Amino acid sequence: MIHFTRSSVHGGLIAISVPLILLGYAGTAYADSLPFPGRGYVSVSGPAEPGEAVELTVKERPGNPHPTAVDVSSPALTDDTALGDTKSAWVGAGRIKASLKPGTYPVTFTLRHKDTSCVTEKDRDYACDYPSIVLRGEVKVSAPDEAPASSDGPGFGGGLALGIASGAVVTLAAGGILLGLRRRAAADDPSQS
Repeated sequence: MIHFTRSSVHGGLIAISVPLILLGYAGTAYADSLPFPGRGYVSVSGPAEPGEAVELTVKERPGNPHPTAVDVSSPALTDDTALGDTKSAWVGAGRIKASLKPGTYPVTFTLRHKDTSCVTEKDRDYACDYPSIVLRGEVKVSAPDEAPASSDGPGFGGGLALGIASGAVVTLAAGGILLGLRRRAAADDPSQS
């Protein structure tokens, strides 16, 4: 019969737990800070009318780790806003709420870095959990009845008719002025009587 003492059991637990703890630390490092906190690039297309879609693009600053997830929130966008990872940036689309009034609204992007590749040289082979970065953009919502600038004016046919009418009025006015000047000159010239 084998008798285990308290010290042998304690030593055995330590011998088993130390490699497991070391393996756990080797798998995920906990980074305290990002090289460039709060930095990155966001783009929101627009202006757009209520109910229309806008394009969204988010990119981290070079030197920061690539985000593993990006959350989008805005009082102007519906809840079905979605972004996808292209490995160089996060891109997607959002839809303007149908009942939204015209104006400029904020768009907040939260870049998450859980289990992302570490950026430091010594931890390059491990995954790190970095704090989130919050970037801000804005979207301009236009009124639904605003006509595009290209359709303003009478159009080609209307403009041509307006030009011809204006030319005729100017010609008649100039002819009337010249006729009046000739009559006055004839009345003032005594040599013709």
